[in-house]
Formats: sequence, structure tokens, C-alpha cells
Amino acid sequence: MERLLAQIDWLLDKVTLTLLILLNLVVGLQIFSRYVLNHSLFWSEELARYMFIWLVFLSGAMVLRQDRHIQVTVFVDLLPAAVRGAALILGDLLMLGFSLTVCVEGIRLSRLVWTVLTAAMEIPWALVYLGIILGTGVMTLALAGSLWARLAGRREEKRAW
Repeated sequence: MERLLAQIDWLLDKVTLTLLILLNLVVGLQIFSRYVLNHSLFWSEELARYMFIWLVFLSGAMVLRQDRHIQVTVFVDLLPAAVRGAALILGDLLMLGFSLTVCVEGIRLSRLVWTVLTAAMEIPWALVYLGIILGTGVMTLALAGSLWARLAGRREEKRAW
């Protein structure tokens, strides 16, 4: 299991880096095309927007997995150790519920719009929503693992699979 999770981490790193590079190339190409060639590319803004959606959700999953999201821990740090553990479990439960809801609703929405095409690129909207589904799916796995580890007493502060 650890090996599979390490492979997911590796894949997230590579996919998000590739998306970031491609996003910069597409936006740079659009700027060059518009201001130097005086010709706007009809597909570049739409592609950049969809790549950004994928990048946000996949990198959000990666950052959550590494426990590097911005956190305000002032009040949690002031709690006694036993109450702090319960607060961390409650936080994981709330985030797990949210990520699972977004993932399930993303699947439902993708099924509804599978035949609807985007305006410029004419690809199914479901491909755009797939980034949301994959990102929140990985978030759900990370949060479920963290919750399991906290309940088993193996982990208190950091997030785990």
C-alpha cells in the first residue's frame, strides 16, 4: 500500500509540474500571438482556464497530502492535548465530508454534461470536471488515511495516508 501511495505522490508531482509548464507556454503563446502577430488564438484562453482548474485541484491534493496548506493553529495550539486531538479529528472529518461531497457531485455533474461541448475547443465538459474529481478523490484518500491514523493513535499532528 505504501508503494502505491508513493507512486500517487510521484505522479501528482509530475502531472502538476507538466500542467504548470504547459499553462505558461499556452499563455505565453497567446501573448506573443496577440501582441506580436496581431492575431489572437481562439482556443488558448479556454485551454489555459481548464488547465488551471486541473492544476488547482491536483496541486491542492498534493499540498494537502504533504500537510502544507495554510493553517491558523492559534486556537488549536492553546487546547489541552486530549482536546487538541479531538479538534484535529473533527477538522479531518469536516474536510473529509467536504472533499467527498465535491468528488461525488463532480461525478454526478460530469455524467450530466458528458455530451455538452466547450465553446472553443469543443471537448466534453466532463473532461474539465475530471480534474476536480481526481483532485478531490486524492484529497479524500489523504483525509481518510489521516483520520484512520489519528483514530489509531499513530499520528497526532501531521496528515498521513
